[in-house]
Amino acid sequence: MNWWTRSKAVADEIAATGHNPKHLSEVKLDPTSLWVSDDLQAVVEASDELLLAVPSAYIDKVLSQLPKEALQGRRIISAIKGTLPDCCMSISQYVEQTFGVKPDDICVVSGPSHAEEVANGMPTYLTAASRNEDFAREVADRLRNHYIITSVSTDIDGVERCGLAKNIYAIAAGIGSGLGYGDNLNAVLTAGAIREIDALIEKGIPYPGRNILDNCYLGDLIVTCWSRHSRNRALGEAVAQGEKPEEIFARTGSIAEGYYSVKNMHRIAKSLDSTDRIPIAETVYRILYKGADPRQEMEHLIETAL
Repeated sequence: MNWWTRSKAVADEIAATGHNPKHLSEVKLDPTSLWVSDDLQAVVEASDELLLAVPSAYIDKVLSQLPKEALQGRRIISAIKGTLPDCCMSISQYVEQTFGVKPDDICVVSGPSHAEEVANGMPTYLTAASRNEDFAREVADRLRNHYIITSVSTDIDGVERCGLAKNIYAIAAGIGSGLGYGDNLNAVLTAGAIREIDALIEKGIPYPGRNILDNCYLGDLIVTCWSRHSRNRALGEAVAQGEKPEEIFARTGSIAEGYYSVKNMHRIAKSLDSTDRIPIAETVYRILYKGADPRQEMEHLIETAL
């Protein structure tokens, strides 16, 4: 397996010790089965398939280092949630339109699946979604093991759009928690969130047979809104307590993708004349981008929309 990392020091550490010093450092890796390099083009050229796991905020900055033809003829599997930060383009749209990857060669993997639990061998549910059902089944079969349960879907657009939205609602859950509200409100926020997601994707990207209660939609939303591992929930908690997003990112050294996603979801809803159908997401948007007071916004949301 070929693995690209931004840092040569991290690549060298993994090769020498079998541990990633930056993330999940307690997990033992087998250096004999890995080639880890900070040379992106060399890793791509050595690979027939690419698994993308770079945060959506950085994916263009990373892949723009490559020539436009670098991904052609290769199959792309994306584990990225969200869209490019300054537009509403999904990851599958981005690799197709920017690099000429064929739609049948693109697959998206969705959860619910926190990396911490996967690393500890805890039961995990993944969905592989592609317009090419055979490719989706192949990816699902390769990911399946004694604790990873997989399913397939051809609703790649819906799965990606839900991946965009779920982090926004996790921020809302975190804001509620940071303001001292309890599980009762979070339950109602989560219920409202799935209604908002359903309303928006059904209007923008309808798909026959979609069941919004499936794992890749509702399940992924719930785990992101409720889990202690959720970076987006933690962002919301810190914002509610007065921190600015840029301060939080500097302190934690990580990105919460819902910060960028909410701006794009606002744009999508506006283009569909549907901002009134997503009051929770619009509340998060006003708090993060319009400087609105978190407590006043949440009180208004509770009084008028939940």
